[in-house]
Amino acid sequence: MKCAGEERNEFFTVPDLEKTALRAQTELLELARDGVILVDHAGVILSWNRGAERIYGWTRADAMGRKVHELLQTQFPEKEATIAAKLREHSHWEGELHQVRMDGSELWLSSHWTSQHGAAEPLVLQFNIDISARKKVEHTLRHSEERYRRFVDEDLTGNLIIRADGSILTCNAAFVRAFGFASVEAALTVNFTTLLRNRRDWTELFQEVSKHGAVERHDLEMRQPRGEPVYVAARLVGAFDEEGAINDLQVYLFNDTKRKRLEEQLIQAQKMEGLGTLAGGIAHDFNNILAIILGYASQLEGRQYKADQVPGAVKVIKEAVERGAALVQQLLTSARQAESRLSSVDLNALLREVERMLQATFPKMIGFKAELASNLPLITADRSQVHQVLLNLCVNARDAMPNGGTIRLESSVVTGEEVSRVFTGAEADRYVRMSVHDDGSGMTPEVKAHIFEPFYTTKERAKGTGLGLSVVYGVVNNHNGFVQVESTPGEGTTFHVFLPLHQATEEDGHGAPQTGQRKTGQPQTILLVEDEEMLRELGVDILSSEGYRVLTARDGVEAVEMFSTHRDEIGLVVCDLGLPRMGGYDAFMKMKEIRSDVRAIVASGYLEPSMRSEILKAGVIDTLQKPYDFNEMLARIRAIIGKAQSEDDHPQLF
Repeated sequence: MKCAGEERNEFFTVPDLEKTALRAQTELLELARDGVILVDHAGVILSWNRGAERIYGWTRADAMGRKVHELLQTQFPEKEATIAAKLREHSHWEGELHQVRMDGSELWLSSHWTSQHGAAEPLVLQFNIDISARKKVEHTLRHSEERYRRFVDEDLTGNLIIRADGSILTCNAAFVRAFGFASVEAALTVNFTTLLRNRRDWTELFQEVSKHGAVERHDLEMRQPRGEPVYVAARLVGAFDEEGAINDLQVYLFNDTKRKRLEEQLIQAQKMEGLGTLAGGIAHDFNNILAIILGYASQLEGRQYKADQVPGAVKVIKEAVERGAALVQQLLTSARQAESRLSSVDLNALLREVERMLQATFPKMIGFKAELASNLPLITADRSQVHQVLLNLCVNARDAMPNGGTIRLESSVVTGEEVSRVFTGAEADRYVRMSVHDDGSGMTPEVKAHIFEPFYTTKERAKGTGLGLSVVYGVVNNHNGFVQVESTPGEGTTFHVFLPLHQATEEDGHGAPQTGQRKTGQPQTILLVEDEEMLRELGVDILSSEGYRVLTARDGVEAVEMFSTHRDEIGLVVCDLGLPRMGGYDAFMKMKEIRSDVRAIVASGYLEPSMRSEILKAGVIDTLQKPYDFNEMLARIRAIIGKAQSEDDHPQLF
């Protein structure tokens, strides 16, 4: 029943005075492209505009009287009770809803709800804006960003951006892992240049980027902050300002440490195999040396030589000792496992050294012939590794000639243009070529195609592992060189090794001995520290005969005690490195604590270049190679503390 002044709407009663305004608002809502829905307190749909029909697909007739959230399968961003509480308190709520169209497709909406403030059972007006397209773009971008971040973080390449002064602006997780940092933040506090092996590497890289804009690939040995080596293949790209100066550099570091370690192990394993190959011949040669020494010493002991024959016998004994010492030195050089060290290398001298060693160890039916270029320039290389390359090639040549033959060693200089005709990537202007030729069985094209593959061998199982030529290839490749093979079945094989010829650098610690200037009034007392009794007694005899006062010690502890007692009398310490109880280096450091200006020469049968450099930096004046050449020892002693008496009074004994 209608009351006066009222009109009954289909869903609720509106005073006559509001009738015109409501119609106007309804017409406006019908024109809106967004979905406008009016629901009662139970969520039943009371009004459904054309925008809602367009968005959801249901007509007004389909939607009216149905519960809105059952129809649209609404998923709320928070609990419905929480939304109802906000509506009661603020008469407003907004958020994003996940709903379903009539055809079953899903969509996202930005929804704004307004309710009657203070009403017991309020009506709720919903404005729903379709944001599905935007959400799809956001999802795609987020997925792309996550994929990119995962790619960057999981990438094996350490990526970073650095300023021209080396400070790190940003870096990824792979860089952090490779260099052992605790976090990205910790890595950003370090200057990139401090991770390089030396300052020269940074200077060369920076100059290359400044000149060409980028360094495409550069093998670098870097260091973790705690000193562990990290081997990387580096790519640097510069970003320049308008004046052509570098603003910053993008750096990509591929961590190659695992491969480098495996390569070092492979080379060392091949060294051991090579030593095994040489062991029989070395033992034979060494026994001959001992027989010579023993025979001549027995003749001298029995006084079976006339006085004028004694110098000749002594000369033969001395030459035999030097020959044995050189053989031991070559063995140590071959066997030692040391990090790659580039230095100036006389390739001709190395070829002659290998020839002498192999002549003494290979079967006598294998001959050698050397055709070496005169005035061959020095190369910059790792001497030990090039020695291993020559050894491997010669062993391979020997095995190709089971019935004997000749191994020919050659050296020459060729132009980079000549090498580039055979090998792409030959960039040096000149190359040194060393060749190893045999006149053995040769190789078929099928065998030749596989010879540098690890573990590939045509030898019997007990006669080879198939590592020799793969090591040759790896070493030469690391030196930016090339290997060429010429072989014909039945006519022999020639291996040509091309190594780039750059300006050679002085090898640290291998120049002329730096003995320093003798101090005026330097004490003439020498402390001789040697654990081998016969050597110690011989040293005392020779030094005493030269007029020096000699104190002796048998081990490092006794040497320190002796030095402490006679600190002001001792002008020079001659000390073996391999001592009982306390090593020679530690003994020297203890003496240095007692007297900071202690002067010392240390001796060793084999001294690694890195160890020699370390002890010289610590203050040791010079080093001696054992077995002692006492004439050399005396010359160095005189250079440091002067002659005890006139040389004419004491002629050289050796």
